[in-house]
Amino acid sequence: MKLRRPDFLKSSLEHYRDSLQEALTCKAQIYREKSAQKKLPMVYTLIFEPTAERPLTSFSYGLSFATHPDQPRKTELCLQTRSTEPVWGHVVGYLANHLRGDCPFKIGQIIKMGQAISPDSDLDAFLVVPPIENTIPSTTGDGKKRPEIHLVELVPVFAHETAKIQRLGVIRFIDQLGNDRLDPRRSAL
Repeated sequence: MKLRRPDFLKSSLEHYRDSLQEALTCKAQIYREKSAQKKLPMVYTLIFEPTAERPLTSFSYGLSFATHPDQPRKTELCLQTRSTEPVWGHVVGYLANHLRGDCPFKIGQIIKMGQAISPDSDLDAFLVVPPIENTIPSTTGDGKKRPEIHLVELVPVFAHETAKIQRLGVIRFIDQLGNDRLDPRRSAL
């Protein structure tokens, strides 16, 4: 008989992890990063390794502990890509840690990195969109008596695609990308 930890003893991270593992039907690896800002807790990155059916998928946990006047909802980040490069999995935690409280992560916002995101790609920015895949919930919880957490997806883009994104709009741009949005080696639109 396998003993399980009672729900009331689980941490908020464990509740969050469990809800994502249930949605994606597999186990996550968890990494923690010391907070870049005093008085804020650590940031965690939950990475779901790629399978034949699902690309590398990662989530942040810690962004929702900071507030921003332009983002009244508790928000966390997710990212999907067809790459085995570890940088892709960890970038959501890095962005959450270094931009929380300063960046609202609003839908349609473009976050420029100033350099290539990963050695296997020339993509150098992210477009913030609602979760695209049905397997990723748009909201989840962390077991606390606080507002639910809204997930936003970071789609890797080229910084020079900004004008095209603004001209087409987020939905049409994502439609034009199609499944190429998961390809870190894609060419610019």
